[in-house]
Formats: sequence, C-alpha cells, structure tokens
Amino acid sequence: MKLNHVANKILLSDIKKLVADERSALTKLLHHLKEIDKRKLYCDLKYSSLFAYCVHELGYDGASAQRRIVAARALAEMPEIEQKIEDGRLNLTNISLVNQFIDDPIQKREVFKEVENLTKKECEQKLFEITGKEEKPKDKTKRISKDKVQVAFVLSDETMAVVDQLKNLLGKEMEMDQLVQFMAKEAIKSVEKTKFKQTSSRKSLSPAKVGRVIPASVKREVYARDKKCTNCGSTRNLNYDHILPYSMGGPNTKENLRLLCSPCNQRARIRAEPLAPPGKFT
Repeated sequence: MKLNHVANKILLSDIKKLVADERSALTKLLHHLKEIDKRKLYCDLKYSSLFAYCVHELGYDGASAQRRIVAARALAEMPEIEQKIEDGRLNLTNISLVNQFIDDPIQKREVFKEVENLTKKECEQKLFEITGKEEKPKDKTKRISKDKVQVAFVLSDETMAVVDQLKNLLGKEMEMDQLVQFMAKEAIKSVEKTKFKQTSSRKSLSPAKVGRVIPASVKREVYARDKKCTNCGSTRNLNYDHILPYSMGGPNTKENLRLLCSPCNQRARIRAEPLAPPGKFT
C-alpha cells in the first residue's frame, strides 16, 4: 500500500479511525475467545488448552496469546471493562499486569479504575504502591543446544534445605540435572501410585459393591492402557471419564472408561448435556 499521495490531515484522521476499528475488533475477538473457553471448543480440535489453541491454531506468539486469554477471562468476570478496552482506557498489557498482582475479583474492579490510561511503567508503579508487593524474579528457560535447556529459578531457604537433605541422604555427588531427574521420577511414581492406583496390589471391591467409585484395579488397567488424554494427548491433570456417563447407566469398566485432561473432560460433559438446546455447544 502506498500512502505518499495522502494529505497529512487525512492521514492523521484515518489512523485514528483505524485504531478505533482495531479496538472494536479486539473486543469482538475477546468475546469469541471467552465463549470458546467456556465451551472448551479447542478440545474438539485436539488442543489441551486455550493457550495451545491460540498459539498453534490462531498463530499468536506465546506472550500475545496469554495477554488475550487473560483479557477474555477478565471480560467474562467483569463485563463493564468492555467499553474501557474499546475506547483505549484499558489495554491488554495493563489488564495482564493487574491479573498478576491482584487475585480478589472485587479488588480487581477497583484497581482497573486506577490504572486507566497508564503506561506499562506507570501501571507497574501503581500496582506496587497498591499491593506493597516486591517484584518477584521470573523463572527463565532457554534452549542452549538440541538436547539441553538452561533453567534459572529462585528457591526459598526452606526448599534449598530440603534439596541439601536429599543430597546427604543419597550420599553421593550429583549434578543438578541428575538430582532434578531423580526427584521428578520419584514424584511421578508417588503420584501414579496415589492417583492412578499403580501398585502391585490387586485387591479391589467389585463395581457392584462400590457404586460410583471406580475400583482401584480398573483404574490401574485404564491408566496403564491410556497414559495420557485420549482426546488431545496431554498428560496434564488427567481424570477418569465415563464414555457412557455414569448418570445414564455407564458402568465402571475399563471398556467404558478413558483418561481425559481436565478441559477435555469438561468438554465431554458439555457435549453430553441432555438438556442442551439443539445446536448449542456442538
């Protein structure tokens, strides 16, 4: 596009209109993200989260996706900020900053009023004043080769003492990579044992005796078979899901059970809603 023929006055006028159009489009986009999040529609496309959908399906970089998700969820919680986003009093960066500093929804409403029309630097200063918080060092991850990642994070004295205690118990020198790998593997074993009943014991009550409770032996078989969300492939926050819902007579058998991550599990429940009007959430 060439604009060298456009008069100065028209150029300045046009760009204001384009900015207004851009903000209007942004609010519409946030409403769409809000509804997609509510229905967990990204699960139908095999994504484990709204973030993954925004990055891989919509093409946003990570930071841009996160700011839009935070703003969409803030809009769902506080519809009154829509006009402030559209007229420019609130921008995505400041909404994201408020979300980082403030957890209480009532306080958020008040703080949003105080950060209107502020730059990022001014907003951060205001939030430090309001909350009295200190800036927390951010964890950093950087790939330094094809098979190595450099990680920098801050540990409390209490956590460091536990790490030192583990080193002493092991009684041998270990590089941090080896130590973290050891801790992670032991933690995985512990979680699998408690959450997914991955033990050598085979004693378990029959489905008829336990009702809605899934027998431990069935949990073991389902987890050993699936290991991940059967819809999107995620291994995060896995849940046992009845393919034919329990409320509709679905049994606690391995054939009627599957592993789903939390979003896909919610999406499955939405799709199974018997009272949902035709065309809704489908």
